[in-house]
Amino acid sequence: MTTSEQIIDTATVLLQKHGFNAFSYSDISKLIGIKTASIHYHYPSKYDLGKSVMAKYRIMHKMVLKKISAESNSPLKKLQDFTYLLSCTMGKDYRMCPCGMLTTDISTLPDSIKLEVQGFYLDNETWLASILKEGLENGVFKFDMSPDECAKILFASFEGAMLSARAFEDKNRLTSSLKQIIKLIQA
Repeated sequence: MTTSEQIIDTATVLLQKHGFNAFSYSDISKLIGIKTASIHYHYPSKYDLGKSVMAKYRIMHKMVLKKISAESNSPLKKLQDFTYLLSCTMGKDYRMCPCGMLTTDISTLPDSIKLEVQGFYLDNETWLASILKEGLENGVFKFDMSPDECAKILFASFEGAMLSARAFEDKNRLTSSLKQIIKLIQA
């Protein structure tokens, strides 16, 4: 793993645990054993680092969505696998998805990071809409709005379920909420 990748991976974990404005280059340097100057060499500003973290996270997340789509023909299974992905993201230490954490700091972030955050939301909403449309056509799901609108509501609900579970440090809140959200649209 390159130094740049170590920096991004460490920054991602710190972002997920503490938020963007709650960690520094000093925190990263202590965790991976390099000087802060080395971090500045790769990422001159924290905003450059934030954009790189989100860009990598989006790429990795899209790969997982592609894998979920390829592994099953069932829209319900795909949606369940998506919620399992969210549960795994949280893990045992109540991490949030980086996008959710960056959203809490959105008013302090430059447009370059805002665009990555918005892109992440759109990536997920677009993918969910395709799964919802497939499920609607196959009679697996039932809802009274467009798949695009339903996808926006679902993703907002999923992110909210993560926040609630984090607030109470209770992963069962997440898994229970995710199951109930899916039941709301099942035919």
